[in-house]
Amino acid sequence: MAKRTHTNKTTVKEKDFKLPISQLGRMFDMGFDIGGGVGRAGRPNKPYSQVEWVWICVNFIINVSKSIQLVLSNANEEIVENGDAYDLLFNNPNTPISKFLSETIGYYTLFREVYWIFTDKNLLSPKNIIVAGPDQCKPVIDNGVVTGYKLQAANGQQVPLFIEDVWQITNFNPDRSYRGSGPLEAGSLAISSSHQATQYNEATLANGAKLGTMLVAPAGVKFDDAERRALIAQFESVHKGARNAGKTFLATGGLDVKTMGQTMAELQMIDLRKYDAGTICALFGVPPELVSLNSEAQYAHGPATQRFLMYTISPLLSDIAENISSGILQTFRFKTYTGVAQAASKSYAGSRLPIKSKASFKAAKIKAIQSAQKLFAWFDVESHPAVQEMERDKAEKVMKYTTYGVPLNDIIEAYDLPFTQNPWGNEFFISPALMPARWIMDAGPEGLAAPSLPEGGDEPEPPEKSLSSVPSVNSVANEKDNNAQKLRIWNNWKNSWAGIEREYQEALRKFFLRQQRELLDKLSDATKAEPNEVIARVVFDLQKENGKIRAINQTFFDKASELGIRQIASEIGMAADARNLFVETAKRNAIIRRALAVQAKKITGINTTTQRMVANQLKAGLDKGEGLNGLTNRIREVLGSNRQRALSIARTQTAGAIGSGRHVGMKDAGIELKIWLTSGDKDVRETHRDAGKRYAKGIPLDEPFVVGGDFLMHPADAGGSPANVINCRCVELAGKANGKELTLTHYANLKFVNYEEVKNGQTN
Repeated sequence: MAKRTHTNKTTVKEKDFKLPISQLGRMFDMGFDIGGGVGRAGRPNKPYSQVEWVWICVNFIINVSKSIQLVLSNANEEIVENGDAYDLLFNNPNTPISKFLSETIGYYTLFREVYWIFTDKNLLSPKNIIVAGPDQCKPVIDNGVVTGYKLQAANGQQVPLFIEDVWQITNFNPDRSYRGSGPLEAGSLAISSSHQATQYNEATLANGAKLGTMLVAPAGVKFDDAERRALIAQFESVHKGARNAGKTFLATGGLDVKTMGQTMAELQMIDLRKYDAGTICALFGVPPELVSLNSEAQYAHGPATQRFLMYTISPLLSDIAENISSGILQTFRFKTYTGVAQAASKSYAGSRLPIKSKASFKAAKIKAIQSAQKLFAWFDVESHPAVQEMERDKAEKVMKYTTYGVPLNDIIEAYDLPFTQNPWGNEFFISPALMPARWIMDAGPEGLAAPSLPEGGDEPEPPEKSLSSVPSVNSVANEKDNNAQKLRIWNNWKNSWAGIEREYQEALRKFFLRQQRELLDKLSDATKAEPNEVIARVVFDLQKENGKIRAINQTFFDKASELGIRQIASEIGMAADARNLFVETAKRNAIIRRALAVQAKKITGINTTTQRMVANQLKAGLDKGEGLNGLTNRIREVLGSNRQRALSIARTQTAGAIGSGRHVGMKDAGIELKIWLTSGDKDVRETHRDAGKRYAKGIPLDEPFVVGGDFLMHPADAGGSPANVINCRCVELAGKANGKELTLTHYANLKFVNYEEVKNGQTN
């Protein structure tokens, strides 16, 4: 065994060797030069053009692999972007990361064998890496055991290396466990057989692509060798070659001419170059569409690219990443590295999907934990555009199941989609306003776009008792007093607009009864037609119906918003003679107009929902063969229970209108702070109960209340989500006006301006 010293080791530099350009030719051992020339026997031979496809495939794999980011992470799901290990890979001027990956992937793709040679070591931690192939670095075998390595320098010198100075990557080889076995051996056979077949084709073409001919002598006639050679020579001199193919032949002396029989397959000219190129692509796992062997461009830019990434690139990079973790990063195991969160990373350029959700990261993390590695490498394959396109296509195909009652989070989990699960993803949403189905089941279509929750009923219950411990009897008494004051304030305010709510409800009841009557009239006429025409005839004129319901809403919106403005003017002590001018000015505020526009847009969804419900019931009845009576009962069942539906809509729209009026009144009056007040009973939404606690001392008027993820300027804000708006009966109170705080006692002793007073002109 060769003697190795540290002196020999330090002579190993990157400049000592170069990548061999004729290495592939020597591996084939066919006696040809990559660029053409003279073979072993001194005969000129043509270049093996199929070798070009080997380089096409290898470089294609390298280029795609380099487009995928290499990332260093720790078990805390953080990204590491500093330290010695990071500098060795990403800040190494001698072996930049691009060169390191190109040579590693290139050698491993060709030979399934590559060597990382560590140089300039500082104790266990290297400062540089040299990548070598099997023709440059060879294991030293002693009794079947690898005891070291030899590196061949550019000058032919054999440099001995210690085992700990080299990390070898190989695949399985049962004949030589210390060496790899790449696709080139099979590739060389494919290229050789293709070349021989090509020569056969060329010989056939040289003879004009005609069948062979035989000269047959009569029985009993024999020719000696000289006569036979002379006869053949004479025949070839006249008929051999493509230019003489098919030339008439006159046989004399009793000779007969016979044509040799060949099959059509033997006569067929095969495109051997393309056939052999496809074989080489298959050896390297490159779909032929990607290198223009096939003309299916659409397939090449879609499924073929995705298949290439998933079945060739991803396993290859996973193997290399594991070797980087075990062979390179493990040498820095005695050092501590701190990572940063994905959002704070300056070097990570992948998709914003959490890395913990990516399969490549999870696989690398599991391997690192099993190997007790603090630092590990992985390639972000999921961020490649082709993979993201594949995930989007998959999502598009399976998202239709949400319309069949499958919540989004269940689909994400079942199909492993690259999306973050959200709380609302547990709901099953239906159109027209993408509302959770359970809200409709709870409240029917009157939910408008959200559930009909009974927050603050007509008969409010006493506030809940606090379960928290209290320090003294006085504090308990104070809390009871505060709760009693809040309940009194809320109850007075709720009663102040109960009259307009009842009028709005009654107007909607009449609207729904008219719709029911008109639909039943249409049904009576439609049943005389064919069954498949019934549904088409029993429909609303949605444009007309939407116009009517918008007109109803605007009438009561104007009344309710004016009531809210007048209440604020009274609450801050504005003089009676100034209130009318204040109200008229505030009513023209743009905020009021925007709130009305949003309400009008949402309320038209009621008619669409009604039409869909009627159509579904009619279809179900017609499928069962029901007549006029059965179909009439179905429509009455759908539209008959209108009282609760009308109440829910009236309550929601009125609360939003009066809330917008109070808010604009506060803004025009210069109110400084605002307060969120609930009814305090058991039916209050948890998010609204929390808002009542957090905003009890008030916030600036122009700042929004943050409630359940919504930014609301006031309770029942028309711009809020359905979950925060429907049936909300909370109230916005002024907390500070003209530098003076408005306490609960102020409001408890205050009589809110009532709708009946405004209606009867008793506003002063």
